[in-house]
Amino acid sequence: DALAALANQVPTVAVKLGAEGGLVQRGEERVTLRPFPVQVVDTVGAGDSFNAGFLYGTIQQWPLAKCLQLALACGSLSTRAAGGTAVQPTLAEALHIIEAQK
Repeated sequence: DALAALANQVPTVAVKLGAEGGLVQRGEERVTLRPFPVQVVDTVGAGDSFNAGFLYGTIQQWPLAKCLQLALACGSLSTRAAGGTAVQPTLAEALHIIEAQK
C-alpha cells in the first residue's frame, strides 16, 4: 500500500484521518487509533496540534503508539472552540484525556 511504500523512503510516516483518527508507521510497526471524543466546534488548526503532539512524543522518545495518542489528544482537544488557537491543550490536559480513555 501507499503508506508502506512511503515508510520505505522515510523513517516515520504519520497520517491524519480527521474524524477517523490517525495512523503512523515506523519500519514494520504500524499503529492506527481512533480520535478522542470531543464536542467539535472548529477544526482549524487541528492538524497543527496533531503535529505538535506527535513531535513532542517523538522528541521524548516515547513508543510509537503513545506518540500517536498524544497527537490525537492534542488535535481533538484543539477543536473545542472556534479559531484554532483558543483551546490549545496543555500537556496535562492532553495526558488527562488519554488516561480517561483507558
